[in-house]
Amino acid sequence: MTRGNQRELDRARAAKKLSGPQKKEGDPLARNATDAAALEQKRAAKAAKLAEAAAQEADSKAREEQRAAMGGGKKKKKKEDVGLDDLS
Repeated sequence: MTRGNQRELDRARAAKKLSGPQKKEGDPLARNATDAAALEQKRAAKAAKLAEAAAQEADSKAREEQRAAMGGGKKKKKKEDVGLDDLS
């Protein structure tokens, strides 16, 4: 018995693979109709999400352009260079 329990494990794996759901139950046409409806809902949700993202992007670009036209937004204060001489 050179393979040990590998043969038994392979048989168990094969039996598990064959015992799984091989065929879907129900009418194929009804399944196709429900799948198509679910897919259409998914597509509509994705399109709405993309439209919302595009609207937000356009809004943010408009705000940036408005800030640039008004003078560039916030002004930053210049930091004074203290230097290393004051450390001692």
